[in-house]
Amino acid sequence: MLRILHEHKSTNTDEYNNSGTRNRNWRNVLIHNKLLLFTFIVLLTFIYEWFPLYLIPVLSVFSWICMMNRKNYLLAQLTAVRGLALGGGGLTLDWSKITMYLGSPLIVPSWALINIAFGFILIIWLIVPIVYGTNVRNVQAQPIGGIIFPELTSMHLVTMFTSFACLPAVFVHTFLFHMSDLWNQFRSKALYNMGNDVHTRLISLYRNVPDWWFCLVFTVSLIVICVICNHTGWLKWYLVLLSLFIYILLVLPFGLVASITGQFLQNAPVYYFGVIISQGLSLGKESKQSYIFLTVGYVLFIQTLALVQDMKLGHYLKIGHLPLFVAQCLAGFICSSINVGIQYIYFKIYGFNNEYNSNISIFDYTLLGRSLFKNVNGFLSDANETNRYLLWAFLGGAVLPIPGWLLSRWTRFNCLKHLHWPLILVTISWIPALLSAGALFTWILIGLTVYFTIGKYTWTKRYIYLASGALDVGVNMTQIFVNTLFINQKHSFPVWGRAKLNNEWDSCTLALSGKN
Repeated sequence: MLRILHEHKSTNTDEYNNSGTRNRNWRNVLIHNKLLLFTFIVLLTFIYEWFPLYLIPVLSVFSWICMMNRKNYLLAQLTAVRGLALGGGGLTLDWSKITMYLGSPLIVPSWALINIAFGFILIIWLIVPIVYGTNVRNVQAQPIGGIIFPELTSMHLVTMFTSFACLPAVFVHTFLFHMSDLWNQFRSKALYNMGNDVHTRLISLYRNVPDWWFCLVFTVSLIVICVICNHTGWLKWYLVLLSLFIYILLVLPFGLVASITGQFLQNAPVYYFGVIISQGLSLGKESKQSYIFLTVGYVLFIQTLALVQDMKLGHYLKIGHLPLFVAQCLAGFICSSINVGIQYIYFKIYGFNNEYNSNISIFDYTLLGRSLFKNVNGFLSDANETNRYLLWAFLGGAVLPIPGWLLSRWTRFNCLKHLHWPLILVTISWIPALLSAGALFTWILIGLTVYFTIGKYTWTKRYIYLASGALDVGVNMTQIFVNTLFINQKHSFPVWGRAKLNNEWDSCTLALSGKN
């Protein structure tokens, strides 16, 4: 996007008409003035986002088919946003909700969009109804989708299976499809072995940062966190090292897949993996220790990928290694200091999980994540023996990539090399607590529509990237204005007719109700 905004040379022959004079219609002005186009999209998004965010919130959970017959329970379960969103019956017309966890669908590769669409149809529209129809673990007593319930819904059950299956699927997929490339990269750091592209040759002219600088920062940080955790009784120092070791093993395979697919940076399966380990170490009986164990490892995982992402961005924008290293160190120190300071003020005023009863992580809104607080026995303990059947998902996830890899070796099935089970599993794992089926359907619909209409042309890709960035900027501006001027001041907007929401989760009341 930065590159596009800095381009001044026109590449479109329609800029001039037959007489040789410059066309001045609004279409050409917007196409050739990219900064003006960016500003125009930002303003449109800023205006539009007021409607789903504040004025007409029903648009953010728009179960339009269910609203035709609100008393039909089956229709609600099949078509609502928090149901199956079958046939597009439940849509999310709020860009912030659509992109909250998966990012913009406009910049995801087309093959990745097709993979996610295939996984959505297979798992949400086929497997979930089968599980619901067979009444596994009495799931028919709950809604088919829902959010967080004391008992499992059919969608919860299936997506927890996909969460567990994702971890081995990533390792097996990486080994089968990318091991030769990884081996070549590990063999040598020579320029000729890294593709020898123009970016690599240009960035190699900048002064390099010695490896021992990174090792020094890591060593100092490791000593500080071990001493603090051990001295305060938050977590034993050897458990800190164990957490770091476990999550370091996940960085390479997940980072490789993230770089290819554009997903995986925020990762529910990795978090759940830490939950299971902490409960297996009997840390679940002490939620403070569990969250320290999770925070140390999970933040290491996320921040390592973010660090590599920033370094790759600097690689393409030709930002020198030294200023990039200094900027990253300062950003980490400033952000962590502000974060700790704000949390200290909150806890000083309200007490830890007392009046100020907030969740530590977004994943605490999921059934498995919340089990840290609500279930001291552990999600897979003897008291919850039935949950152990979900462990078969680890075997299933390890097996899934193998048939596609074997078949892709034949020319007839060469297209199967694009079948990406880790991407499918990790995307579906956001449903239903954090991401509704309607929001994911809308995300897929927007991505595929843009790709098959204008995205397949090479010259339009830069404008799509520009539009994606402008949409995000416009949404963020609206959220700042709405939250600062209205929501934080407790100024609510009147309810529009029959658009009253079901606890802001769905415009269809029966979508979150169990069968009577």
